[in-house]
Amino acid sequence: MDKEHLVDLISTSIISEMKDLEIDEVKFTANNYLNNLNLNQLRIISKEFIL
Repeated sequence: MDKEHLVDLISTSIISEMKDLEIDEVKFTANNYLNNLNLNQLRIISKEFIL
């Protein structure tokens, strides 16, 4: 899985868990955070949401 796909997958999972917050703000913050991680870090995080 490439980095862009992992960022999308994780940010979508985060947004679905944080429905009480402003969706656009959460997505922007999550994408910024995730884009600063390297591919291995994203793979580790994605395992938390996939399992």
